[in-house]
Amino acid sequence: MIGRNRVQTITEAITLQYANGKSMARPVGGKRFSPYIGFHIEVGRDDELDAHLRAARIEQIEIKHQRQGGAEIVRHWALGEMIHFYVITSGPVAQTVAGSLGRNAHATAAAGIGLRWGSNDRSRMAVRGYLDLLARLDLIRLVQLSVRSRMSDALLAALLDHGRVCEAADALIDRTRHPDLVTFHELALPLGPGEEEEWGKGETTTVVPFKSLHPELIDRDYIQRLWRPDPVHQAALRDWPGIQAWAREYALQTDERNTHDRGNVSEPESVVS
Repeated sequence: MIGRNRVQTITEAITLQYANGKSMARPVGGKRFSPYIGFHIEVGRDDELDAHLRAARIEQIEIKHQRQGGAEIVRHWALGEMIHFYVITSGPVAQTVAGSLGRNAHATAAAGIGLRWGSNDRSRMAVRGYLDLLARLDLIRLVQLSVRSRMSDALLAALLDHGRVCEAADALIDRTRHPDLVTFHELALPLGPGEEEEWGKGETTTVVPFKSLHPELIDRDYIQRLWRPDPVHQAALRDWPGIQAWAREYALQTDERNTHDRGNVSEPESVVS
């Protein structure tokens, strides 16, 4: 029997960006730009998001983005150096970015991870989930964190470490109440600045990539502090098929035709060869 397909819709996501010290920023109304490290979301891209962050008194900053033809100063919501992210994925299928592509490309997309080679053989990687900050404001909306080049390695490393913590949680939770494996979105992934690194060939640049901030030792109290709210779990189950469809589409896009998120093409702060 041939059957009949059901058209899948891909939900647009809020673009979350990370500045690794390459971007210059200043407070709104400030005079001087200085190197900026932290997570941010552009102002004016989503009215509902703006209203919630404005009501929560989240600080705004101005970031100088390098564009073709010159610099552009853009306002962003400054989320700070550390976030808690309920990332929706079944987890990496390989230890490296290269190993996640090739024969594992289909499995990577099925895991809800967007990954492909971009121009100049630079990787592009993205994941979707919910920010704990927004969940606390009763705004459970998909957020997309997109990176490229060596920041893809940083994101993959963070996901692998989060998998370690999920496995540890399996032995710590009440199995009578939660008989299934602990999946990635059920624990908040803390992301924040790592150590300074020198990136590049020949002339290097100092950057501060993000990393997983999970501790080495995991106990029951820690798992309880990171455990997801029920609405986050319900939303993740609802959004999961669409995330898998998005990841498959992401893998097939080219740099020129990628229009799903502005962050992929305008994140110089996350890109160092």
